[in-house]
Amino acid sequence: MANNYYEATGVLMLDQITPVIKALFSTFALDESYPCHGQAYIARTAETSDPQWLDVQDGLEDLANQLAVLLPDKDERSIPLLLTLLASHFGADKDEELENLIEHHSFEDAADLGALFLIASCFDDGHHLAAIQFEGCWYCSKPRLFEFGGHGCYLSREVCVYRTSSEILQFGEQLRKAIITTDIEQASALLALETASLLTGITDEQFRLDLQRRVAERLAQVPMISAS
Repeated sequence: MANNYYEATGVLMLDQITPVIKALFSTFALDESYPCHGQAYIARTAETSDPQWLDVQDGLEDLANQLAVLLPDKDERSIPLLLTLLASHFGADKDEELENLIEHHSFEDAADLGALFLIASCFDDGHHLAAIQFEGCWYCSKPRLFEFGGHGCYLSREVCVYRTSSEILQFGEQLRKAIITTDIEQASALLALETASLLTGITDEQFRLDLQRRVAERLAQVPMISAS
């Protein structure tokens, strides 16, 4: 019998650890003393730190109590309700991204950093969280085929980038097939989609459109570099 695991580490890039940061990220083994210089360690480990939305709810309830936010009875509380009440406290009740998150996110199972980053950005109590860098891996207790992989993500208000090793394998296989069959339409579509996925991570729409045009210009101007 083989066991599968997932573990990851990363940093919060911010000015200081505040009650909001503790409420949202304490369950990620938050360590404000390392590595310092505007960064705080976070982790998700298989057997000691596996952050769930239920853990985040506990943190949000503690935060609300600290801020003297009036809460309903325990059995009536939920993450959407807590976020709505705290949004009003922090003056973020008109933020469209937060409203969309509260309305559509399931808030079940593992807590995801993208949602937590948005919440922290809206509830800024002096932490000034600028970005999250996170890198993780999947592995198996037996060396089984394709049971090992990794990913990295960079999250900020300006740009969000996420890639997994399995996506690279799939992309390489699809591109190879297109090249073997001399299907230039398929090959160009794959490259265009890969570039578009990177551009989509840029939140400033006008900058994204300008950048798209500039990238197209550069591809037409710059000579190709040999893979060798």
